[in-house]
Amino acid sequence: MNLLELNRAALDLTLELWAELDEEHLGLPTPCAGWTVRELMRHQVEVTAGFAAAALGTAPGGPASDDALVAYRAAADAATAAFRADGFLDRTAVFPGFGPRPARELVAAHFVDNLVHAWDLRRALGVDAALDPELAGAAHRMALRYPTTPDVRGPGAPFAHPVGVPEDAPVTDRLVGLLGRSPSWPA
Repeated sequence: MNLLELNRAALDLTLELWAELDEEHLGLPTPCAGWTVRELMRHQVEVTAGFAAAALGTAPGGPASDDALVAYRAAADAATAAFRADGFLDRTAVFPGFGPRPARELVAAHFVDNLVHAWDLRRALGVDAALDPELAGAAHRMALRYPTTPDVRGPGAPFAHPVGVPEDAPVTDRLVGLLGRSPSWPA
């Protein structure tokens, strides 16, 4: 799969998970420190809308709906369309919080963020959290290039410090460990 297909696959995985949620799931804790499923959903709507706005060079707007699933679907579709615009991947775009970067990095970060949050949701719901190996492998390779500076990792940064995971662990575990999550959460 190419980068745009990987990104859309992560969005579709999240949309499938969200479509199965009931009201009782919204208060469940997630591997994202201090976040419930509801807060994770809010974050994903805001971030995806922000990435779409960054790709378009516009200011982020509010959610398209009070219904989180509808709002996320609208943000996902807007991001997909913006990322697929002719020549976008060859441009520079403003990466939210990090300034101008190659547009490919913007799409890659969006893909990794959405895929790992799909893992977070799966763990919160208590379902098999193993991600598709092709998606997880691609995300892991991309995340290995993330900087380790305090603006990227640690308290108040987008990612926690990596969690030690054996090199021979499944790629999903290595991916989430790299981004500061314990593969055995909540243990």
